[in-house]
Order: sequence, then C-alpha cells, then structure tokens
Amino acid sequence: MRLFDTHCHLGDEKLKDGVAPLLERAELAGVKALCVICADPGNISSFDTFLPSIRAIESKVKIFRSAGLHPHEAQHWSPEIEKTVHTQLSQDAVAVGETGLDYHYNFSTPDQQKAVLEKHIDWSCEFQKPLILHCREAADDLLKALDRSEMKNHPRPGILHCFTETRKEARELLDKNFMISFSGIITFNNADEIREVAKMLPRDRLLVETDSPYLAPKPMRGRSNEPAFVSHTFKFIAELRGEDPEAFAEQVWKNSCRVYGVDPS
Repeated sequence: MRLFDTHCHLGDEKLKDGVAPLLERAELAGVKALCVICADPGNISSFDTFLPSIRAIESKVKIFRSAGLHPHEAQHWSPEIEKTVHTQLSQDAVAVGETGLDYHYNFSTPDQQKAVLEKHIDWSCEFQKPLILHCREAADDLLKALDRSEMKNHPRPGILHCFTETRKEARELLDKNFMISFSGIITFNNADEIREVAKMLPRDRLLVETDSPYLAPKPMRGRSNEPAFVSHTFKFIAELRGEDPEAFAEQVWKNSCRVYGVDPS
C-alpha cells in the first residue's frame, strides 16, 4: 500500500525542526510521496533552501512542492512575492497555491483575497498547473471565480483541499473537473455531511491529506499532525466507503499523481 499526503505544511514552526524523524515515521506508515505547501509570505523565498535540505534527507518519501500565497496573507501581496512565486511556478512547483477565499477569519479583506485568487487562476492557466484551493464560508464566490473560459479546458484544474462543504458544492466541483481532498476533519464527530460527500464521490476524484501540523485525525486528536497520520484518514475513508484498502489505496495514489502531473516511482 502506498499513500500520498497531498497537502502538508512542513515549513511550519511546529514541524520544520524535526523533519528527518517525521519522514521516517511517514515512510513506516506507507507514505511514499507528499506535497509541501509553500504559501506563507514569511517563508516563500526560504523554501528554495529549505526544500533541497529536506529532499537530501535519506528517505524514500518523494517530496513535491507548491507555490502561492494563502488567502489569509493576501494583504501582504507585493511585486516581490509575485515575482518569487512566478519564478517557482516556472521551475519545480507542481501546483499553484494554496489560494482561495476565507470569509470566516477575514485576516485579509474579501477584495484582497479575490484579487490574489484571480492572479493564481491566471498562473494556473499560464503554466497548466493545478490550483490548490482553500474555502471557508465563501463557496459561492469561489465557484464563481472558477467560471472562466480558460479553466474549462484546463486538463488538471485543481483540488479543493480540506473539504468542508456540502454535496451541492461537491457536485459543482466535479462538474468543473476538480479533485476533492479530505483531511482528518472527516473523522470528527460533527462531520456527517463531509462523510456523505466522501461516500458519493467517484473513486477517481478523491484525495487524502493531513494539512499538517493541523487537524490531526482520530485517534491522534490533540497531537501535532504529520504526514504519517494520513494513513488514519485513508483507512477511515476506505472503511466508510466499503472499499478494499489495497485497491482503493492504489486508486487514490493514481489520483494524486495525476492531478499533480508527477510520477514518484
């Protein structure tokens, strides 16, 4: 069985000083690949040195990366950030983001978030790389922003990560050819609607993630999340759907590789 943690924040202060043992634990849990989300203005440039250092760790876990600016940070948009992210997307970044809209916290204003989201959509179309989308209490505006003619022909438009919406939004995302990724939230007691979506999704449109160091799944609640824990989320979903774990793991692995356009083997 091989697993792909499609969304983790290894550059977070809670994780970055212990990456070597973290990768060892991930490997033991069956994680063969992961995507590091590089979307914080404080470390966008530093990832050019941080990522080579963690890729050099003796590990069989293949490490990919994104490039973008999180919607919480949209207020910090600058020509320097734009130039850095564009350069990273032209090089080894496999995806655009994390980007999107968050009207729950509003750390940046809706207008700031929308402007930065539009720039990320431009880049997704320019580089033909998938968007990694964040959405909280903003589904209508986010889905509307994706209604661009260039996105309709995009071969790999992207992922709504850490899905917390309803079946209605899930169907609209499927119609737009997006993948849907589930975090440890799906194991929480109050996540009935999310579990219903996970049961209805086609097998070839589903991904799993940790969003580490956040949102540790049961039975790891209360601990700092890490890529190894994606195995708990995966097993929960496989059981929820009544899937054969080995066959389902291989399908989710293929989904992950396809959306990121990578071949970790």
